Amino acid sequence: MWWKCRSATSGEKPDALEESEMIHLDRYPREITLRNGARLVFRPMVREDVDRLWEFFQRIPPEDKMFFRQDVGRKEVVQRWADTLDYGVVLPILALEGDRVVGDATLHRQQAGWKQRVGVVRVQVAPDYRHLGLGTAMIRELRHLGGKAALRYLMAEIIEEQGAAVRAFEKMGFERAAVYRSFVNDQKGRMHNLVVLLYPMSPTADDMYF
Repeated sequence: MWWKCRSATSGEKPDALEESEMIHLDRYPREITLRNGARLVFRPMVREDVDRLWEFFQRIPPEDKMFFRQDVGRKEVVQRWADTLDYGVVLPILALEGDRVVGDATLHRQQAGWKQRVGVVRVQVAPDYRHLGLGTAMIRELRHLGGKAALRYLMAEIIEEQGAAVRAFEKMGFERAAVYRSFVNDQKGRMHNLVVLLYPMSPTADDMYF
């Protein structure tokens, strides 16, 4: 399967993308084993995942959801994501224990413009699966996908109070590029510092030439 510019169900191979920018998804479903022996499956989100993904977000602690960009307490928000799936713009990778979603990692891309070689990554893990290596495995998965998409950088934007998330990305080689003071607000309108972390991908031959 190709990582498509259009919807995940279009069945078309986009002509506009160079082959180096497309990702084969035939590695999925992919099984991983956590430190406690639990076996999970990684695979891309599909439209039929609406209910299980919404249930996953309901298990996230309120103090974490306070920093979400959208109100995932409203099921229509998750439904809209499913209805507009486009792997070329946002590629969501789910971690599943059976039919239960226990982790969600997304790679966001711009198909044109000056940031088309930068991928924005986001990771969320269910409370009972934290500190077991799942977050690390999902960050590693996003790095792999970023490499297959010929990206030059991966970028993570994290509220400074989310120290565990910042440390997890730093452990995987992301470096702090900037801290913006009182830059973003939570869902109650309170202002917070934003930490921007970057991960430089391996340079391509063209990069070396220039």
